[in-house]
Amino acid sequence: PRREGRQQQHARDSWYQRWLQPVAVMWGGRLHLRPASLDEAYLTQCGLNPQLIDPLAFRSFKLGGALLGALAGGLLAVALAGAALFVPLLAWLGYIAPSRYLGNRRRKRQDAVHQELPELVSTIRAFVVAGMPLERALHLVSADPQAPGILRAEIRAALGRYGLGLTIEEALQDIGRRTGTDDVSLFIGALAQSKRIGTGLEQTLRDQEFMVRMNQRNRSTAMAARVGTKLLGILAAIYLPEFVILIMIPLFWGIIQRAFG
Repeated sequence: PRREGRQQQHARDSWYQRWLQPVAVMWGGRLHLRPASLDEAYLTQCGLNPQLIDPLAFRSFKLGGALLGALAGGLLAVALAGAALFVPLLAWLGYIAPSRYLGNRRRKRQDAVHQELPELVSTIRAFVVAGMPLERALHLVSADPQAPGILRAEIRAALGRYGLGLTIEEALQDIGRRTGTDDVSLFIGALAQSKRIGTGLEQTLRDQEFMVRMNQRNRSTAMAARVGTKLLGILAAIYLPEFVILIMIPLFWGIIQRAFG
């Protein structure tokens, strides 16, 4: 029955869909807020269902974050004299917090995809070298629904679209758009082109494996360089105030004493 179907759907909904989003939509409608502009591809790359993120609710979250930031700044101003300058700063931070959350979620998801890609390419290449066709190799890679991995889930979804009537090339092209990573897009493009031509699949996989591993090594080197820069910034933030207080201020004070007696 329709009523029981609605009850089961409501039971499967998350707490966000049950409570938070309806309240945000209600207040956004009462305040006549303008819905936020959300790109569906961007939300998909964040690992979210675009149908579940209401633009009006997202605008309400941004406004609510600004109000909470302003309230925290007001409490800080009451507790500490001269802290009123932090009120607009905290309000601005609260306003951009939802957008920053989506950006961080997208970046973490893409980092996980970059970590999974070399092993995935190696596994597909091993199956192809063993004589399996590409479709069978992709099925074996993503057969276990309990296996962790974003790319495996995307391959399962692509194979589902392939079973609904799309060609394997068209189904695989969606993986690059859904992840938003250049390495995956290049790998899927080379794989689809080799499949369309019908020759050189093993050589293509070997070249792509070498390329993704080289890119992974370059990203690791860049991350290590950024860590060194951050450590220098932390050391400067720790020792610079002591240097100014213990050395620079007494030095200038001594110079002023000698000059003006």
